[in-house]
Amino acid sequence: MTTMTRFISMAAAVLAAAVMTACAGSDELTDTPQLPENQNRVITLTTTVGLGDGAADAGDEASGASGGTTRALTSGGVKTFKAGETMALVYRSMSKSWTVKESEPLAAGAIAEGGKSATFTFNLTEEPDKSSSVYYIYPAAMADADGNENYEALFTEQDGTLAKLASNFDLATTHNNLDWDGGNLPGATLENQLAILAITLKDDVTGADITSSITSLILSVDDGTYTYNVSRSAVAGPIYVAILPTRNATIDVTATGGGYTYTKTLTYKIYQASKGYNVSWRMTNMNTVPLTMEALTAGTIVVNNPRSGMQYSKNGGEKITMTETTTIDVSVGDKVQLYGNGTNITSYYKSSIDVTTIGGSAGAKVYGNIMSLVDETGFATATKLTDNSAFLSFFQDYSNLTDASGLLLPATTLTESCYTQMFYGCTSLTAAPALPATKLAPVCYYAMFRNCTSLTTAPTLPATKLTLSCYQEMFRGCTSLTTAPVLPAETLADRCYQYMFYGCSSLKSVTCLATNISATGCTKEWLSGVASGGTFTAVKGVRWTTGASGIPSGWTRLNPDGSPYVAH
Repeated sequence: MTTMTRFISMAAAVLAAAVMTACAGSDELTDTPQLPENQNRVITLTTTVGLGDGAADAGDEASGASGGTTRALTSGGVKTFKAGETMALVYRSMSKSWTVKESEPLAAGAIAEGGKSATFTFNLTEEPDKSSSVYYIYPAAMADADGNENYEALFTEQDGTLAKLASNFDLATTHNNLDWDGGNLPGATLENQLAILAITLKDDVTGADITSSITSLILSVDDGTYTYNVSRSAVAGPIYVAILPTRNATIDVTATGGGYTYTKTLTYKIYQASKGYNVSWRMTNMNTVPLTMEALTAGTIVVNNPRSGMQYSKNGGEKITMTETTTIDVSVGDKVQLYGNGTNITSYYKSSIDVTTIGGSAGAKVYGNIMSLVDETGFATATKLTDNSAFLSFFQDYSNLTDASGLLLPATTLTESCYTQMFYGCTSLTAAPALPATKLAPVCYYAMFRNCTSLTTAPTLPATKLTLSCYQEMFRGCTSLTTAPVLPAETLADRCYQYMFYGCSSLKSVTCLATNISATGCTKEWLSGVASGGTFTAVKGVRWTTGASGIPSGWTRLNPDGSPYVAH
């Protein structure tokens, strides 16, 4: 008998004996595997969480007075814990990334002191390095899947009253080691960890209160540690927002409403956690600011092939008419304003002349109202383009242009090719202008940002009715773009999205809400060369093909509500 034969025979004998033994003492064979020690261990930790005291009391930023908002009064009195609430235990160690574990729903019997204190239970199946663990406790709705504070969630769904607002931002933090063996965590007190601003806005020129007319407020906050945006819609009275506490922050403010865009830059702002501030900001109405090039480095700003009568001024000085290609020497901080000639110039491209373009060696940003080029005196309220190709290729190949986020394109009805190739080849451009128009024209945005290789965020595209080639090649070659703007149109038009994201090698998220995708060439090669994996959100029932002209191979399809798509 060979060794293998002996092994098989012995194994069979052992198995037969096991079966006989099992049958002798039970009705069935049990084959549950034995797990290594602690692999299926459940660790139960408990902690008692209390509520901070104090009511919301906004102070005055100018005088330095500020009231505590450690726990706000709500319409029914002091906020209390309720049965069913959960907390998030977030922990990490030197050797592990963040982990989030949600507590068991709060039972009524675990609530004490009239609802101001409650004991939460966490059941865990793993533990970090005991010697170096750090943990946080806060309401579960404030945690995301990676264990980071979901700050964007904090800045939305605000109800517009300071007292209720503050009660949404309680956060308990603890930095002691987890008591794995004892099963208990030290008690914690929920305290507001954010600064709350009650904001009033005024027109910088007239001094009039514009708060009630504002429909959107965006704060871009940068204090050297965190950089983020806070968006709020206006309500009656002051606009309330909550932000992370700041040290010497720079806050760029953009407000829209009443057909105008207002901006303000605040520097060295200090807003402390658990305090409220009354702030009043005087805002610049950007609709009244002519198209402006601001130099970020010394060099030249060059206007190639200016239209007859086109003018410029430097730092608000005398207007100078350009008769041929014009080179303007600039130092850091210099501002060059650009104007048309009355209302005589309706387009900066004509078949009989070369295209008018802006370039030069100076690093620059552009802001202000582009309508100063077509209506020199009435541009603040001008919203109508009358000629095709109005700004075709206007900044094309200006490789030193870095920021166009402050540029206003206020036309509400577009003309054919009006913004075609406008920023094509602006390889340093990181921020694009808003595109508010909802009535499009054929080829209006064709290749507008093609080969803008530094562009990381695409502008919102609000139009729901599309036209021929309106977005064709719009972001082609934008290799830093990771997320496509939401595409809300239900019915596509011929070639509307053709090559739209072609070569966007970092793109990994697309949301297209179209229900009719039958138009000729509407999505031809639109996602060719994107990231190898990503998510594609689409309406149920729409039959997308797989590949560069549909949903890229290797991407996951989702429904609009974020649930996985299941084919039928």
